[in-house]
Amino acid sequence: MPIPTPSSPLSLPSLFPDYPREHIDATRISSWYSTFRALTVPSVIVDLASLGEKDSFLHWLASDSIFLPENSEPSRRMTPASTSSSDDGDDEEAPVYRLPLLTKAIWDVLRKYGGDVFPKLNWTAPRDAAFILPQTSSGPLCCTSPADVYLLLKSSDLISHDLDPEAAYHPSPPPDDGVKIELVLRKYTSINPSTEFRCFVRRNMLLGVSQRDGNRYEHWQGIRARQRLVETVRSFWEDEIRGVYEGGDDYIFDIDLPSPSSPRIIDFNIYRPTTDPLLFTYPQLHAILIRSLQPPEEDKTRERLPILRVVEQERSGAGYEFAGNMMPLEMVQMSEGQTFTDFTRMWGEAMEEAMGDSEDE
Repeated sequence: MPIPTPSSPLSLPSLFPDYPREHIDATRISSWYSTFRALTVPSVIVDLASLGEKDSFLHWLASDSIFLPENSEPSRRMTPASTSSSDDGDDEEAPVYRLPLLTKAIWDVLRKYGGDVFPKLNWTAPRDAAFILPQTSSGPLCCTSPADVYLLLKSSDLISHDLDPEAAYHPSPPPDDGVKIELVLRKYTSINPSTEFRCFVRRNMLLGVSQRDGNRYEHWQGIRARQRLVETVRSFWEDEIRGVYEGGDDYIFDIDLPSPSSPRIIDFNIYRPTTDPLLFTYPQLHAILIRSLQPPEEDKTRERLPILRVVEQERSGAGYEFAGNMMPLEMVQMSEGQTFTDFTRMWGEAMEEAMGDSEDE
């Protein structure tokens, strides 16, 4: 049988690879953490089923209120809003949510890591809910209590992907027993946005490296600096990840480069449309892949992989990445302990009252 050549239609890769379920699961921190423990952020993985509180957690997460589980110490920034008159006579008893083992586990990890953690659920961090916590010198998504962790998870739309078996395991069929729910608590570590990069691997080839942050940084504009960056990332991948990572030959990984001598793995991701290609497009990455499969004698001008992309021009008029998810703090305070229906009614009444006060002035 003749050996297929790169020009053979049978050998050309598709835009996105097929993913067996085990390769999707391989991108969970719980799957790769022990292998790369020395090269990543210290983390603790909490399996909710093992705690016996998976169903209670999902019930609370899906509930039509933003009451936090008891004993999770509501954040100091939040004070119960006195939004109902005492003579209404129709106050309903507040629901009580109990996740004692999970709450204790979060407290234990907070003590272990000095009081600050960064949460993830399965594959996804609640980045779209960062606005819900007050900004501190530590940075976004820094949690100092179980209440902070719960509030981020409750306020995030992104984590719903991790709870939907069809979405989480696409394009593979989901497991019969649903999605295993894991809360990952990572030691909070300040990361310079200018040193975060996303790296794209297809057919065990490092195709591209993209700056993650959308701002222009002067120190990445010089040719020498870019060459050193590419060499650092390539060497790190060849020495530490290639042949070690167990998620197949097609994947995406994020790294931080606090110094050229100490790259740090932040995460592994699935090579599919739900993972943002940032400064690339997936068709562009596919073109790089196809070109790299051609015999060298047929393409003597191609660049050595990976291809680097950094922001070269300042953004203009760029807003917050998840602006559509944001709401004023007053709305958050007013909604505490209310169903979304009650909250909508009360917010409308407050707006009408404010408009009336404005007209009286």
